Amino acid sequence: GRVGAQITFSSAMVTLRAVPLLTLCIAAVYEAAKTEDLIVETFCWKGGQELHRSVQVLSDDDDEEGSERRLSSQDKASESFAPDGSILDAIWDRPAWRQERFEFKIQSGEHPCFAGFASMLRDTNRCNGWRRQYPPVGDNVTFINTGLSRYMSFQLAALVGEHINVWLEEGSTDVHREVAVKAAQIYTNVLDVDELKPVHSSNSWMEQECSVMGQMPFMYSCSDRINVLVQNCGGVENAWVRPSDYLVNFPGPADNTSGPNNDIIFYMCQELLDRNPNPYAAANTFAHELAHVIQGGFGNSFYPMTEGGATWLEGSLLRLAPRPMQYAWGFRDWNFINAAHLYATTKDLNARKFYQIHAMFLTYLSQDELLGDAATSALQNYEAFAGSYVPWGRSAYDYFLSYVGKGKPTEFKPVDLDTTSVNFPFATALLDFRVAMAAQCIVNLSLRPSEAKYLMPAHLRDRPFWDCSTFPTYWSADPGSGVDRASIRMHYGGAAIFRLANPQNCTVSVASDADKQVRTKVLAAGTASSPAEIQELRPGESASFNEPRELFVVQVNVDPEGESISSADMTKVWRRTSEGCRKGCRGQAWTTSGPFGTYPNMVTSSLRSPLVELPNAGNITFSFMARWQLEDLDGSSDQIGGCPLKGYDGVQVRLHIYTSSTQSSDHADGDDVFVLQPKSGYGKSPSNGTAIAALATSAALKAFGEKFSCAQIDGWTGRSPGKGFSRQAFDLAPYAGSTIRVEVVFASDGNVAQKGFSMNGLKIQADGNELTVRARDGGQTGFLDEAMNPHHLLETVKAGSTSKDAGIPVVVQYADGYEPDRHLSKAGITRSAPWSASWDPMVADPLRAYLGWSYSADTYHTVTAKLHPWQEACVQLEAPFTGVPHTATLFSLVDKIGVGAVILQGRSALPPHESLGAEVRSQSPGVTDPGVHRFHLNTSNVPVLEAGQKFLICIGAGEVKELPYDVKGKDSAMLHLPLTNVSTAAVADRAGWTVLRELPDKTENVTDPWAGHTLSLRVEFIEHRAARRLRGSKLLVV
Repeated sequence: GRVGAQITFSSAMVTLRAVPLLTLCIAAVYEAAKTEDLIVETFCWKGGQELHRSVQVLSDDDDEEGSERRLSSQDKASESFAPDGSILDAIWDRPAWRQERFEFKIQSGEHPCFAGFASMLRDTNRCNGWRRQYPPVGDNVTFINTGLSRYMSFQLAALVGEHINVWLEEGSTDVHREVAVKAAQIYTNVLDVDELKPVHSSNSWMEQECSVMGQMPFMYSCSDRINVLVQNCGGVENAWVRPSDYLVNFPGPADNTSGPNNDIIFYMCQELLDRNPNPYAAANTFAHELAHVIQGGFGNSFYPMTEGGATWLEGSLLRLAPRPMQYAWGFRDWNFINAAHLYATTKDLNARKFYQIHAMFLTYLSQDELLGDAATSALQNYEAFAGSYVPWGRSAYDYFLSYVGKGKPTEFKPVDLDTTSVNFPFATALLDFRVAMAAQCIVNLSLRPSEAKYLMPAHLRDRPFWDCSTFPTYWSADPGSGVDRASIRMHYGGAAIFRLANPQNCTVSVASDADKQVRTKVLAAGTASSPAEIQELRPGESASFNEPRELFVVQVNVDPEGESISSADMTKVWRRTSEGCRKGCRGQAWTTSGPFGTYPNMVTSSLRSPLVELPNAGNITFSFMARWQLEDLDGSSDQIGGCPLKGYDGVQVRLHIYTSSTQSSDHADGDDVFVLQPKSGYGKSPSNGTAIAALATSAALKAFGEKFSCAQIDGWTGRSPGKGFSRQAFDLAPYAGSTIRVEVVFASDGNVAQKGFSMNGLKIQADGNELTVRARDGGQTGFLDEAMNPHHLLETVKAGSTSKDAGIPVVVQYADGYEPDRHLSKAGITRSAPWSASWDPMVADPLRAYLGWSYSADTYHTVTAKLHPWQEACVQLEAPFTGVPHTATLFSLVDKIGVGAVILQGRSALPPHESLGAEVRSQSPGVTDPGVHRFHLNTSNVPVLEAGQKFLICIGAGEVKELPYDVKGKDSAMLHLPLTNVSTAAVADRAGWTVLRELPDKTENVTDPWAGHTLSLRVEFIEHRAARRLRGSKLLVV
C-alpha cells in the first residue's frame, strides 16, 4: 500500500499458558508515495495498556546498510558529561576520549577491539554487574531476523578467535556455514597467515581496524563478542548493521532485560553468500560492516562520510586494494559520475559511487605528508549523537583539512565556514585530490609531480583509480590545433578532467566569463629537462607550456555556498491563497499547503508579526481562524526528550517579548520567548502525549536558549476539529504594556507530508478594539494578515559548544543565517568554466588512439565473469593506423582467490592465434586484486601492426598460490572481471569479437562466452615512427 492507506487490525484470540515474559509484535509494511522508500511500522505489546510503535525507513538506495527513522535531535535522552580531559582528544583521538569518559583502563594483551572491557566490568558500575552470556557452540537462540522482520531460531555455529560468534538461521546450507566461518577466520587470522597481516604491528584485519578506528562499542552492549547473524533476507543480497541494537538503552548500556539483538551484531544475508561464496569477499564485508559498528558507538555523521569511512577501512586502512569504480551498480558515463554532486547517494545521480569517491578521498588524505591514518580516522570518527551536533560536510572537513601537512594542533581553535571565497580548505583539498587522480594517468612515474598533495599513496600511483581514457582527450597530431571553450557542467564538489596529449607551445586559458565558483588547475607532466608543474588559473587567466608535454586541465565546482543554505535559499513554505478558504474563512488564507496539496518535508518555518506595542488594557487577545491536517503519531507511547510524543509534524504559536530598544528587525528573537497556549488547548494524544517531534530540532528550539521544557515542543498535530475553520484564541492580557511579536511556527520531519496548516483573520484586539500594526511596506494597517512576515528557522550551532551526549565540540562556525544543506536542496545547480587551448601543429607528432572498451553497464544489470588459471580471455582489436600498442589497462574487481599475477599476451587474430611476442605480467599481491592493471608494451610484446590489421589482446591469471582459507577445487582459483557491453562480441571479423580459450592446449575456443559482453580493457595505440615519417613526407610534398 501507500502512505495514507488505512491499516486495520482485526481482533484475534490467542491462548497463552505459562509464558513468563512475552512480547507480541505486528509489522505494517508499505511504500512511501513520494520517495518509494519502504516504511516498516512495528507495533509491539509487552503487556499492560500501551502499544509501542517504531518506524523503520528502508530507502530504495540503501544498498549496504539499513536505515532507521530517528525522531529528531532530541529523540534520545542526553547524557551529561563534563569535558574534564583534553578537548583536542575529543576531536583528534575519540578512543582515548571515550576511555577517559567511561573511566576504564586498557590492560596489556587485550584485543584492540575490546581493550578496556575487563576494566569496565571490574572498576566501574557501567554494567551494574551484568555481562551478556552466550550458550555453547551448537545451541540455539531466538533472534529477530531483520531481513524478514520476524523471530527465527539461530544456531551458534562457531566461536572464532574468542570474540566472534557465527550464528546460522535454521535452513542455512553447508555453503553458508563454510563461507561465514572462513570469513570470520580470515578477519581474525586465527591461522597466522602472513598475507592477512596489514602492517607489522597488527596480526589481522580485525586488530588493524580497531587499532586505528577504535574499540567496538562494548560500553553500550556489556559484551565482548561480535555476533554475525547469517539470515534469510527474502531475496536481498546485502549486509547491514543497526546502531539501535546496542544503543537500545542509550545513554545507558544494555541490561538483563535487553533482547538477544541488543548486542554488537551485523546481519549477513544468505543470498549474498550464495551469489559470491568467496570467503575473502565475505571477510571484507565483515570489515566494512564492523566499521559501521565502531562508528555507531561514537554517534552519527553524514551518510557519505560514514560509508566513505567504512569503504576506506575495507581497502586502504587494511592495506588492501580500494573498492574500484566498477563495483556494484553499473554506469554508462565516467564523466557524468565525475561531475555529479559530491554528496549524491542515488543510483540516478551517481550510480551510488559516493562510496568509492569518498573512500578514495580519505585514502588520498591518509598519506603521512597530508593527514595520515590517525587523523583521517579522526575525521571520519568525528560524530555526535544529538542531531544538531551531527556534522555535515564542511562542518567536519574544513576543520580537519585546515591542518593538512601540519599535524595535530596544540590548542583548539574553531574554523569559520567561508561562504564568500573559493579558497576554503575543503575546496583546495578537493581540487588537489582530482589533480592526484589525473597524475595517475601519467604513465612514466618520473614525469609525475613530486609533492604528495598532487599524488595518490605510493602503492596506488601506477594503479589509476579512474579510467584515464574516458577523460575528454585532444591529440596534438589530430587535424586542427586547439580547443575552443571546452567545458562540462559540474554539480557541487563534482569535477571535470581533460587530457591534452603532448602539444608543443601550448597556451591554456580560462574564459573571462567562466563561473568564478569553479577552480581550475593545469597539471603539466614533466619532460626530459623540466619537472612536472601545476598552475592554477582563475577566469581570464592563461598559462603557457613550451615543450611538448602531456597536460591535464582539472576543474572542480567549489561554490562556497554549495553545501549550505540561507533563508533566501529555503523552500517557500507559507503562501496566501484563496484556495480552500471556506467554512469560516474569508478572502485569502495563509497556508503551508503547496501547489500539489501537501506541505514540504524537513522545514521549520514561521510567520512573524511586526513589533506590536500592547496597550495597558484588561482584555487583550490574539486570534485567528484555522484548519489543519498534519502527521500525528497514531496513539504511540514514544517519548522525545523525556516528553510524551503525540505527533511528528505540528504548529505552535509563540510570543516574543522585547525589553531592549534595539530589537527592530523582523528576524530578531525576543529577549524572552515562550509558547502560547490556545484557550482551547493544543490537545493530547490517547496516551497523553503533548510533544511534536519536528519542533524538537535545534533550529526550532534555538529561540528558547539553553533551557528546555516539554511546553516548548507542544502544538497542534493530526486533524483539526470539525470540517471547516475554527477560531483559535490566545490571552495576551498578562503582557499588557510590553513590546511583543507573535509567531506561528510550522515544523515537519522527513517522512509523511499531509495537507498542512491554514489560517485566516489574524488579529490582536484590546478591549474589543483591533490594534493597527506596521505593514511590510512600512505603512499602517488594521489587518495583521497582510503584515505577517515569512521567516525560516535555521539550525546553526555555535562553534565551540559541546554536545552533552558525547562531549564533542562543534569545530566549524557557520556564517550567521546559514545552515548545512542536509537535504541537497541545491543539488540541481551546476556550474562550468569554459577553457580553450592553442598549440603549434607538429607533423612529427605521432597519431594516437584509444582501442577497446571502457567499463559501461546498465545501472541495474551488471555482468561479471570469473577467469580461472586454465583459461585465457581474448578481445579482438583493429589497428587504426600503422603503429603499436603503447599501454593497456585492464579493470578488474578486487575479490579473487589464489591468483598472484595477471598476464597479458598479444596474439594473432588468425587461428591458431599464435603469440605475437613476450607476455607481460602485472602483479596481484595479497588476497585481493588491485582492481586495475596497467601494462607497458613495446614491440617485443606486440610488433608493428599495419593499418586495419586485427589482433588479439588476451588476459590470463597466473602464479597460483593456495592459502589455508581458499575454497578447494578446480574452480577455486580465479580472477573476477567486470564486463562491458559490446555489440560485436560474437562477430569474428570485427573489433570486439571475444573468445574464451582453455589452457594449456588453447584449442578449446568459446566465442562470445559472456553473451554480448567483453573485457573492460583499454589500449593506447601510437603511430610507429616510420609511418610518421612517411606521413610527414607526403604532407610536405603536398
